[in-house]
Amino acid sequence: MHARKANLAYTFRLYLNSDNERILGKGGAQILEAVDECGSITAAAKKLKMSYKFTWDYLVRMRRRLHQPVIVTHRGGTQAGKKRGGGGTMLTPTARILLKEFKETERQVQNIVRKREAITTRLASKGRGK
Repeated sequence: MHARKANLAYTFRLYLNSDNERILGKGGAQILEAVDECGSITAAAKKLKMSYKFTWDYLVRMRRRLHQPVIVTHRGGTQAGKKRGGGGTMLTPTARILLKEFKETERQVQNIVRKREAITTRLASKGRGK
């Protein structure tokens, strides 16, 4: 009988919390990245295949929990029959810092997890022969 190789893997979910309330997780980081890249909540929501309402509500919830804005919006449209530029959305400096730190923390944790998986898998492989 052949022993089957164990496929061991650690998983984790990283969240940034404030006063025990979730501020930012992987999905929120994706929203902030998409808003930053697209310059629009609508375009970000489409890119992520999320509804505009879900995306907007997430950003509002972040603002409320942080007690400060995470985005700055400006309206587009027309004025007195003359075309103006379209609207847009930018991340605030606070949101940029939170996103950068979240991504860096996530990268560091992933590196640690990969190293630990290699060790765990190697040890488990040695233990099977005994």
